[in-house]
Amino acid sequence: MKLTAIKRNHSKGISKLMINDLKNPSNKFPQYMISKFREHAKEENIDKEFDNPDLIGLMAIENKDVLGFIVGYKDNSSIMLHYVAGKNITIKKKLLDRLIKLCKIKNISSLKTDTFEFMENNQLFKSSGFKLTKKEKLTKNLEVLWYELNLHKIL
Repeated sequence: MKLTAIKRNHSKGISKLMINDLKNPSNKFPQYMISKFREHAKEENIDKEFDNPDLIGLMAIENKDVLGFIVGYKDNSSIMLHYVAGKNITIKKKLLDRLIKLCKIKNISSLKTDTFEFMENNQLFKSSGFKLTKKEKLTKNLEVLWYELNLHKIL
């Protein structure tokens, strides 16, 4: 497995991973959210993301297959992570660790992200040193958890 910068020519593989994540969504998600996520996950919409100059991301590939990716957008000296996907948690962890190293080299001060309590990424962020900064109630049964990792505090 190789970790490399995310590339437009892998939009199809990225889309495939995202769509796979949406196969069995939690019933806590309102249907309109799942529909929006599925629309965003289409290959042509992923391809458009590469036009944003603030896009930053990495992917894990093996034999041209996308095994995972992490993507966000730079905003001044921080990055807002929008998606972390992988065939398993080990791939996600390797991508996140590599992104953290890259951010420190580029003098990025923090990584911010959101997730939901019941998602695998919630544990990934907590185990990687992210601190919960806010909870936001979306529906009666659904709360967004906002996290931040201060990169200046990491050796």
